[in-house]
Amino acid sequence: MLSMRYALAATVLCTPFVTVVAETTNTKKIEEVLVTGDPMRRNSLDTVSSISIVPEDQLRALNIRDLYDLLLRSPNLNAAREDKFSVRGIANEGIGPGGTGRPTVSIFIDGARQPGRGIANSWDVRQIEFYRGPQSTAFGPGSLAGAVVVQTRDPSNEEYSGEIKVGASNYGGREAGIALGGPLIGGLAFRYAAETNQTDGEVTNTTLNDDEWQARKRYMQRLKLSWDANEWYSAMLTIQDSKLREGNEYLPPETAEDGISTDNVDGFYDDNSQLWVLSQHAELSNELRLSLIASHSENYNQRKGDYDISDDNNGYFINTVNTENDAVEVRLQYQSSLIKAVAGLYYSSDELVGTSSSIDLPYNVSGMQLRADADLAADRDATTRAIYSEADINLSTRWTLTLGARYEENEAKNRSAFIVTGAELIDPVTGTTIPGDISPVLKPILDNDTSAPSGDDVLLPKVAVSFQINDELSAFFTRSQGYRAGSVDFVSSGNSPSYGPEYTNNYDLGVKFQRGSWFVQGTVFRIDYDDMQIGVRVDASNFRTDNAGEAKSEGAELEFRGELGKGFSVFGGIGYVDTAFVEYEDDGVNYAGNHFPNAPRNTANLSLRYAIDKGFYSDISWSRTDDSYIDRENTPTLLADARDLFGARIGYQGEHFGAELYGQNLTDKFYITDRFNSPSLGINAVYVGDPKEIGARITYKF
Repeated sequence: MLSMRYALAATVLCTPFVTVVAETTNTKKIEEVLVTGDPMRRNSLDTVSSISIVPEDQLRALNIRDLYDLLLRSPNLNAAREDKFSVRGIANEGIGPGGTGRPTVSIFIDGARQPGRGIANSWDVRQIEFYRGPQSTAFGPGSLAGAVVVQTRDPSNEEYSGEIKVGASNYGGREAGIALGGPLIGGLAFRYAAETNQTDGEVTNTTLNDDEWQARKRYMQRLKLSWDANEWYSAMLTIQDSKLREGNEYLPPETAEDGISTDNVDGFYDDNSQLWVLSQHAELSNELRLSLIASHSENYNQRKGDYDISDDNNGYFINTVNTENDAVEVRLQYQSSLIKAVAGLYYSSDELVGTSSSIDLPYNVSGMQLRADADLAADRDATTRAIYSEADINLSTRWTLTLGARYEENEAKNRSAFIVTGAELIDPVTGTTIPGDISPVLKPILDNDTSAPSGDDVLLPKVAVSFQINDELSAFFTRSQGYRAGSVDFVSSGNSPSYGPEYTNNYDLGVKFQRGSWFVQGTVFRIDYDDMQIGVRVDASNFRTDNAGEAKSEGAELEFRGELGKGFSVFGGIGYVDTAFVEYEDDGVNYAGNHFPNAPRNTANLSLRYAIDKGFYSDISWSRTDDSYIDRENTPTLLADARDLFGARIGYQGEHFGAELYGQNLTDKFYITDRFNSPSLGINAVYVGDPKEIGARITYKF
């Protein structure tokens, strides 16, 4: 039963469904791609936000194999690593290291929210959508900065089809994939896809004599079953399993360009992700559609690494994180010549269990030098309940008013702990450990295990107006709010300090144009932060999250695609973002005016394609990303590098058989994508981008 607040919110949010008195006639709309992640089921020309839609042919032209590849080649998107990226300068993990806070960007695969690093292979994917700016109204928690929607290929009830691919590249690269599907019986159809892509990597560990130190192996399997037995009811079940195995990515700055690691610990990164989604739709009438979407996703990842990334014995770590998400959503959609609307109820349960184990780590406790083993743990059990609605109201043949809102309640039980599991004194003369476990002496001093609740509720409004200037050109203005729930930090001085939610006020002004094969969209935006959550590492065992006073992000993006004639086509984009802390002071240091970490100012991409009727084609591509700071201090010596990446592809695609040669990072540009610098841990390490890759693949379609 809904509480009184829910009843009041339901009355407010369902207001768009009341009868609107206005005189309107059907306006000619340019046919465009359906935006699959939008609950309103708009076409791309009708959306009132900045959305990049990347179809399958564009993914192949850019040789995109996963989400990370695409993030490196899109305006106002930037990837430091596969699981660390930013949208309009706002990092998906938030600013700085933190405790158990939610992400700012959510990734959805066929409707399921999916965490993890080994996700979003592009094999057998129909399109990927990037939503820039807050999507809290439509997508709920974890969407303050944006959302990524991956739509895989659906089963067909009409015919059997499939595709097989195999490929090889330098550094021991190899790939293989299969996809097939078609009708079964009684309106039932299936689609199965599987892929693996692997590389031995270019890094050698000279300490452990390992030439495949950064080898990467990725696996994915997906099964989709659809049932469409009558005109009014349909259902789709999606099950996906993906795995990632790779070596430790940390490298010493002084040997990174030579591809040399000196770790004395056999590090690794393992990531397992599973999801299932059941979507059911009932066409109640020509105007009404009822949907029920239930999903379950889980992710397990573990990283083992050398603290000092050298051949010295200064300890190592093992970080393990388990997350699970269960969600149920009910949507009612209505469409007439006057109004198009959606209203829904949403419930989700999130569980996070994480541990960071330090082994043989040198400590200084009250003047005593020792080596200790310790576990830093964080658990969160959170629930989200929401009710939302959004409506496009045709005020005239040219003007459309969009009203929306989401009321959301978040509650969480949080636990954080620091537990010493073993310790030995270090002989100050010899530097060796003295036999004997002294952890029973240290545990009363250092051990902490605390729990604390957190929770808040919020009403997030959205208003937009769009104007159809003519049949080819439209403009829109949108004001919306973003939100990320508060939480509780890791143990700090024996306490479990909480921090509040953060909010954004967002303004987008955009235009969209289409004539013939040409499509152009441009947006200028401003994002104003209140109480921005900023994570700060205090020492090896303590994190703290500040609620900064104010911050901002503002900029623009432009995207285009079209035919040039004589077999040539082009697509590309330009992004500009300027970020800054407006009011933020910590420990007597004023950070006002500093830029957000991992927020490059300029990004751009351009691809030229040539194809002829006989099946031959070629593509060349370029992408540009400026350098960016990696810390809130904006330390000039700690930058992620600027880079220009060039790629090319040439091939043939017949009715069944296809073959191609491709290259990525053709100039073999060395560039640092991120740094991990922590004086308290004695770590100074870098992440680097992929080197030049030359490969070939063949495909067979049936």
